[in-house]
Amino acid sequence: MIFDYSEENSGYVSIWAGRFKNNEQLDNYLTTVYQREDEADEEFSKKLEQLFLPQNQNRACEVELKELYDEFYNQFEYDFGFTFDEDFREALYYESFSTKLDQLLHDDFSYSEQFKGEFISKVGNELSKPYNTIILLYDVNYDGQISTVTHDTFHIDFLGTIFCEEDRG
Repeated sequence: MIFDYSEENSGYVSIWAGRFKNNEQLDNYLTTVYQREDEADEEFSKKLEQLFLPQNQNRACEVELKELYDEFYNQFEYDFGFTFDEDFREALYYESFSTKLDQLLHDDFSYSEQFKGEFISKVGNELSKPYNTIILLYDVNYDGQISTVTHDTFHIDFLGTIFCEEDRG
């Protein structure tokens, strides 16, 4: 699905946990890559060919993403099959791993005090494996259609979505 920022999604927070080697790897994964002015269309097309994996060719969002990604792409968006506005994203990488959600989802996030307790009650504090990264997308009500993504050097699991009833304005 190509995500639509509509009023009906306002107030939702979608949350992922991951395992990354370092903060640079996380940033590279989450940041949108744009075709450079000095980069030939053929060079950029080769990057896109590597992005669009044959095993994903039957995903419902694949055609839409191919149409969208003509001068830019975002690996996180591609992997989970939707788009988002980077202004509504927060992510933290930690040097150490934890299986405790309350240790990963702490008050360094802008609005975590407004949803942290309810989200932990919903999914549980004990995670099934250790993580060192949390990714939050605000005003995104992700449906979890793709729940896990694994690459050679990192892994991400979708934990869930929570509605934040407090005004974040």
